Amino acid sequence: MRWLVLLLLSLLSLGMLLAATFWLVTDAQPLLSRDARISMPDLERGQRIVKTLGLRRMREGEVRQLVLTETDLDTGVNYLVHRLAQGSADARIALSRLVVRASVPVPGLGRYLNLELIMTPGERLLKPVGLRVGKLRLPAVASGKLVYWGLARSPYSEDLAAARALLDSAMISGQTLALRFTWRGAALKRMLAGEVTQGVDDAILKVYRDRLATLRGGDFPIFLGEMFALAAERSKISDPVLENRAALTVLAEKTLGSRLLSRQGMTRTDRRTPIKLAGRNDFAQHFALSAFLAATGGENLSEMVGLYKELKDAQGGSGFSFNDMAANRAGSRFGETATHSRAAALRMQQHLAGTRDAGLFFPRVDDLPEFLNQAEFQRRYGGVDQPAYRKMLDYIDQRIAALGVYQS
Repeated sequence: MRWLVLLLLSLLSLGMLLAATFWLVTDAQPLLSRDARISMPDLERGQRIVKTLGLRRMREGEVRQLVLTETDLDTGVNYLVHRLAQGSADARIALSRLVVRASVPVPGLGRYLNLELIMTPGERLLKPVGLRVGKLRLPAVASGKLVYWGLARSPYSEDLAAARALLDSAMISGQTLALRFTWRGAALKRMLAGEVTQGVDDAILKVYRDRLATLRGGDFPIFLGEMFALAAERSKISDPVLENRAALTVLAEKTLGSRLLSRQGMTRTDRRTPIKLAGRNDFAQHFALSAFLAATGGENLSEMVGLYKELKDAQGGSGFSFNDMAANRAGSRFGETATHSRAAALRMQQHLAGTRDAGLFFPRVDDLPEFLNQAEFQRRYGGVDQPAYRKMLDYIDQRIAALGVYQS
């Protein structure tokens, strides 16, 4: 009987220790609470970075340097933490130190994990020299070991290892972080072959690609209905969010004629039959790409990419089109809703499995203004975020919201 008492006391002590530790490393309020929306200047900055690097022209073994400002780091880390953990983060460079803070909600417990990581230059890379988790502060040696241990066991460990294989050095210079990397195609292929889309690996995508390859014709709603029927079937023993994400990825590939996620990266596929939505190929492309981006990168990113393209078209392309914007926003809403949660993913499957009706998920767009050059767009709507422009977007959003699949 004595051993039973000792066992119960030990279990009680362990439970109290775990509760005290949990209380020590979590807080009742978040340290940070920030908006994670991607802005137009953010997209333009990203385009300039990619253009400066000349990635398309890089050869195996070629060296490049990427210089990120404090603002670049701050925007990027906040977006990633929000997307991956529904939290907030910031990044600051001061006194040759990079300080990253983050607040992440603990699901279902009403508590927050508040973190602060301090890194300084090492021989070639930055090294952790301080870590605070809630009220617990760790010394430099323990900080580094805990950070590396956590990264090695995270769901993104393989992706991080592949990225590390490209990186030669990371050094702080003034208010910037200079990254020097060598292009290694094999390492990049490993990164693309991993769970680059939040858990959708190549094996899952292959199932959807094989099913889609059996379909004929060019009617986007039929393809979507078949993909969501397959998602509903597989979700009986799998995660419906991941299944919907895979379905949207493959639909975008089919519509755009490009293999978006594969061991070879982006490659062209067969596009002898154009895919149409509401009678137009461009609507299918806008909707499918926006849905894919929203499902993998967030609805805000998808909407901003669509707006960026339309503004560029107004400056010298086919002109600004509100019907294209409607296709973008409907796709964004679709991708976000289909992958928002397990319950939302299952509802979308129930609504759309086997459908042939575009009216279930795509609004009427044929009466919206299009082909507006920059001068005409400015004259009629005053520019982005002006009242007339916002009124038109609200009108489009009302049409989208009225469709059954977007109502909880």
